[in-house]
Amino acid sequence: MRMFKFDEVLSRLKELDSWLAQLGLDPKSNDRIHQAIGVLQMAEEGLSAFRETNEVTKIGNIDDYYFGITEALEFSDIYAAFRDESPEVLGPKLQRALKGPFRPKDETPRNAEGRNTMYELALAADLKRQGIEVVVGDPDIIVSLANRSFLIECKRPSAEHSIRANVRGAAVQLREKLDRKDHEEARGIIAISLSRILNPGTKIFVAPNEADKERLGDRLAMLMQQHEDDWKKSETHKRIAAVLFQAVTPAAIGNAEGKKDSLVRLSYMTVMPTGTDKEGFLAIEKTLPQMLNY
Repeated sequence: MRMFKFDEVLSRLKELDSWLAQLGLDPKSNDRIHQAIGVLQMAEEGLSAFRETNEVTKIGNIDDYYFGITEALEFSDIYAAFRDESPEVLGPKLQRALKGPFRPKDETPRNAEGRNTMYELALAADLKRQGIEVVVGDPDIIVSLANRSFLIECKRPSAEHSIRANVRGAAVQLREKLDRKDHEEARGIIAISLSRILNPGTKIFVAPNEADKERLGDRLAMLMQQHEDDWKKSETHKRIAAVLFQAVTPAAIGNAEGKKDSLVRLSYMTVMPTGTDKEGFLAIEKTLPQMLNY
């Protein structure tokens, strides 16, 4: 769970346009990132007005509000994690990531590439924020866990029935890369975003208190158990160690003090071994426990 202040995120994003220019991208006011920042600015202005007048201020369309703020925070994390990354690597990925409709609910298979790519970058930023060594490129992500190199291929299915195909697609991609000489000692992780399945852009996760936020993890664990056969009964590369399910959603979390709910970016991930690389999965378990709920 992420707690944040609007002005802190906006301050970090002030250098965004110059960074995008350094990456060879043309900053445009109508792309997704600037629209998300616009929502965040309206929210900050509304809160400032409320503090001065104690009167509620209209801050725009509620359908834009929750996801706009969540995605602005995501962009902020990506900037903080990779602002020193090589333009040759990050530029093309960000160019794809900024495409697509502003509202997640307006996504179709034809325009989903932007958020699909954004998932790769956001997951990489989340990992790096935990102090893990991360490289983005091709494969999608390479991380160092317990002095071992892990290749991560990311997928973001649009519906539950397509989880199986996405798992297999990632497994095929990992097989090709793990068989290369430069990755002959590496392990593999299949990363599946369930964010679009659990929240297509029309909901907010509500938990009356801190303990109730674990319900998101329970849902992920249930889906993982239901789809376990998708990888355990399929032939996968012997060095693919785990499947990772993740969900990120706007959330309103209550608290014991009876104060107003906090709007947060709630992120939860869980991992399961494929059964083909037990040693590799042990390395994951030693390194990632603190990431399973954050």
